[in-house]
Amino acid sequence: MKNGRKAFSLLLALLLLLSLPLIARAEGEKQPQKAQDLSKFVRFESCGHADLEGKLFRLALTCPETFLPYERFNISWDPSVDAHWLCIQWEKMPEHVRLLQYDQNDALLSETAVGEEYDTILPLTADTVKVSFLTERRGMTIAHMGLYSDGVLPDPFYPWKKASGHLDYLLISTHPDDDTLFMGGIIPTYGAEQGYVGTVAYVTTPSRLRVNEAVMGVWAMGSEYYPFFLDFCDLNNQRSEEARNKFPQEAVTLAVVRLLRQQRPLVVFTHDVNGEYGHWQHKIVSAAVQEACKLSADESFDPASVQAYGVWEVKKCYIHLYPENPLVMDISTPLASMGGKTALEVASAAFAKHRSQQNGRHLIPAVDDALTMNRFGMAYGTVEAGEDVFDNIDPALLVANMN
Repeated sequence: MKNGRKAFSLLLALLLLLSLPLIARAEGEKQPQKAQDLSKFVRFESCGHADLEGKLFRLALTCPETFLPYERFNISWDPSVDAHWLCIQWEKMPEHVRLLQYDQNDALLSETAVGEEYDTILPLTADTVKVSFLTERRGMTIAHMGLYSDGVLPDPFYPWKKASGHLDYLLISTHPDDDTLFMGGIIPTYGAEQGYVGTVAYVTTPSRLRVNEAVMGVWAMGSEYYPFFLDFCDLNNQRSEEARNKFPQEAVTLAVVRLLRQQRPLVVFTHDVNGEYGHWQHKIVSAAVQEACKLSADESFDPASVQAYGVWEVKKCYIHLYPENPLVMDISTPLASMGGKTALEVASAAFAKHRSQQNGRHLIPAVDDALTMNRFGMAYGTVEAGEDVFDNIDPALLVANMN
């Protein structure tokens, strides 16, 4: 009997060993294939621009190239190159830029108008061997490009979903990284874990590098929607009159009203009225957002955006550390959607994406710190606060219920 059990055990072990390659292969098949960088196969056709290959393909973000209004240039590659994606990082937010795809016979295959985002991922048709860049009256400035095969693209080119003019929530952050430091529990909790649709709007755009860090941070927090950039200047902690003239509250309010009317969020989050640690731009953004939430529904304010988007009624506006109508978030419970990490841990990982800010002066607030990210108060609302963010909001207005 013992010999029989021993023989059975040996047979079982042998079968297990034989099955390991099959198991490994099956597990390997589950791993998504990384896209191959094909940029070395690209040829440039342009006038008056020297060494574009070196500037735009090999020296990432360090040598942006500016093209004049109505200027056109082409990139091309051999038909044997299996290109699926052209990824473009704009140094400045693109306006009125078109991308035209051609086959080897110079027949036009498609034409794409570039959206107002700092990153463009252009899917290429099977027969595309040339892409033309055509500017209009504003020109364009490109920081970096990459041509890729099929597969998972490198950071920060993520498979973003398009916000369709309706959001459940919107974080309005002064600088890239403020959202992780002071509001970092919102996206992991309400977005990734509970499925509400939302993202971040950054009021200032310090640099193209900081844009990359912001995009990677938003993705790391669990949002599937590309962030917005309002493109105001980051003036650090300057308090001079000249600096304040470059960041007037009225201009910030107007920009936020236009964004609210365009994207139609139900709930808005923003900074402490005292600027967390006293930052004057945080204070202005906090005041501007509160005012914008009221003005967004006023059809007499900014007729241009009323005509373009209509008015919009924000249901709730939550302010970091605001004492009234308090909301204390749970950021210590493991989240299934984030691999068992807590919202606090997710925020810490997202802040790590902001590598330029890892100088020891910016730290994720602990749960019991004065600047803790889990404490908010409803400063404005057209419905009762309730105990949770989406309490007393008509469920029919939520994005998931509108489809």
